[in-house]
Amino acid sequence: MLRANLVREIQALPFQEQFEMLEHLARSLRQQSQVQAASGAASSSLAAAAAALRSDYQNDPELTAFSSLDGEEFHAAR
Repeated sequence: MLRANLVREIQALPFQEQFEMLEHLARSLRQQSQVQAASGAASSSLAAAAAALRSDYQNDPELTAFSSLDGEEFHAAR
């Protein structure tokens, strides 16, 4: 349905129903906004944690011990 059609349909409703629809839409938008904000915050905190630990994973011998095997063929046990 086109936006203009939606607006016409809503305007045809009694005032109280228009107001209820507006409240419902505002609640829905608020919830979506909170979900997106939480999702963005989680992504940015994970990125910050990864950046903070990058040098450790590149330079700490205990964390890079198996990287010497990176070029070798791997065959899973059957």
